Amino acid sequence: MNRRTTYLRVGQLGFGAVSLGVILFAWWQVTANGIVSEFLLPAPAAVFEAAQRLSAGYLGSSLTAHLVASLSVVLSGYIAAVLIGVPLGILMAWSRPVDIAMGPLVAILRPIPPPAWIPLAILWFGIDLPGKTFIVFVSSITPCLINAYVAIKEVPANLINAARMLGAGNASLLFRVAIPAGLPMIANGLRIALGSAWATVVAAELVVATAGFGFVIMSGYRNIESDIMAAGMIAVAVTGFIMNLLFREVEKRVIPWAEHE
Repeated sequence: MNRRTTYLRVGQLGFGAVSLGVILFAWWQVTANGIVSEFLLPAPAAVFEAAQRLSAGYLGSSLTAHLVASLSVVLSGYIAAVLIGVPLGILMAWSRPVDIAMGPLVAILRPIPPPAWIPLAILWFGIDLPGKTFIVFVSSITPCLINAYVAIKEVPANLINAARMLGAGNASLLFRVAIPAGLPMIANGLRIALGSAWATVVAAELVVATAGFGFVIMSGYRNIESDIMAAGMIAVAVTGFIMNLLFREVEKRVIPWAEHE
């Protein structure tokens, strides 16, 4: 990392800290001065106390238990989407017959928003892990598939032609040229899919769950505890932020030839 990049990152962190501080100050002011009722927007201190309640245990489960419940659903659905979506996207891009066979189905199912699958998921799989896993899978597979498809389609033709002139066969062209060249875009799709999976599991838990952050938020709503709702939302945001950071760090090490922010 050169000095210019270091300065840019320090500047970004500084601006981020300032913007966060401004938001917290404004939040404190509007609640402390009664501009907004604490029934609608709890004060920062109340949210902090609610977070302590969550950590100690809320509705029979600790904060860690709620985190594990949400992560188990996310990872199971996300991994299934990656294992199916990425190879399918690559095959559709590489093989015309597969593209013709699967393209119309993808085009029909793609516009359906993931929450619309929740009633069918409950009917097919119930309210336990399989049902929520299916919803996460549906939300994650589209970015995995689409990015893998576009990544292979946009491999430069001169790269393919040069490898073919050197005697590379069809399998070598795919696994040693096209896929390595498309990995940065494929990884971008995986990162988008992970964010979509995290957002969707919270939506699924808002409807059917006995644990997880979505369950915490909905329980706060039912019990008229806006501070619990806010604490749950902050926990969702922080967890999603950390997941994105970890993914980027892994991406830098696995795909060092890609351009990284």
